[in-house]
Amino acid sequence: MLTVSQIAQRFNISNRQVQSLVEHGYLSVNHLYRNDNQGVTYLFSEEDVAKLDIYSLLAELQSNGGRRNKPVPSSRFKQLIGAVRHYDHFLENIDDRPESIFLQCCYYLFHLNHYAKTYHENSTYLYRLKNQVLEKMYLENPAWFSSRYLTGPDRCRVWLCEDCKESAQVSGMSYAAYIKNEHCCPKCSLHSVDKEYYSLIEFRVRAAEYKFTFHLPLSSAERWMTNLSDLPQIDRNTGRYTDRMYLYGRPVSPLEEKVFPINMIITKLENYLKTGDC
Repeated sequence: MLTVSQIAQRFNISNRQVQSLVEHGYLSVNHLYRNDNQGVTYLFSEEDVAKLDIYSLLAELQSNGGRRNKPVPSSRFKQLIGAVRHYDHFLENIDDRPESIFLQCCYYLFHLNHYAKTYHENSTYLYRLKNQVLEKMYLENPAWFSSRYLTGPDRCRVWLCEDCKESAQVSGMSYAAYIKNEHCCPKCSLHSVDKEYYSLIEFRVRAAEYKFTFHLPLSSAERWMTNLSDLPQIDRNTGRYTDRMYLYGRPVSPLEEKVFPINMIITKLENYLKTGDC
C-alpha cells in the first residue's frame, strides 16, 4: 500500500497533485487508515498505481482546467468518506457533553458486537470484553439505561421417537439435522438442559439525541445485575429451534472494517476499562 506522500515522492510531484488525481477520479483510494489523532490517511494499491500514466493524467487535468468528464471517485470511496465524516461529526457533537465518554463507548461497543459475530475464533474474548464494558457503563451510569428482561425458552435435548428416527434415515438426514429442521413429532421426548438458555437482557440507551440497543445473555448479565427481578419482562420471539436465536445483530461490513479497524475498537474499550476514558 502507498500513501499520498509516497506516490508524490515516487513520481516527483506534489501531494496536492496526488490529491487532485483522487478528487477527479483518476486515482482510486483502496483503504482508509485512521491514526490515533483521528486523522485519515488514504492508502492506494501499489499495483493499481503502477498501471497509471501519472504524468499524462496530470497533463490532462491541467489542459481541462481541473475539470474532467469521467466519473468522480467511486461510490465505495464516497461511502468510506461518508462514514469517516459521520464519525467525526459524532465526536464533535458530543465533545462538550457530560456523557461524551459514555456515548463513545456505546459507539465502539456497537461495532465490537459486529466483529464478534464475524470473527468466531476471537468471539469468546470479544463477547467477554462487551460484557465487561456494559457492566462498567451500567453500574456507573444507570440513569442512561432502560433495561428489559426478554424471557426465552430452555435449551432442550431432543430424543427422537422410533418413527422419526426412521423418517430421518429415509430422508438421508442426520438426527441432528432432522431436529434442527423441526421435523420431530409430539411423540419425541424433550429434556431441558439449560434453564432459560435463550433469555436475554436488553439494554436501551437514550442519551442526547442518540439511541443504542445492546443485549447480553441472561447467564452473563445475572453475574453482576442485582435488580433482574425488577425489570419489565416480555416473552422473546425466538423463532425456529436453533442456536441462532441466541444472537442479535449482524456481522461487520467491509466498510466498517476499513473505517473502524478491530484493533482500534478493542484499544478504545480496553482503555475505558483501565482508565475510564476512551
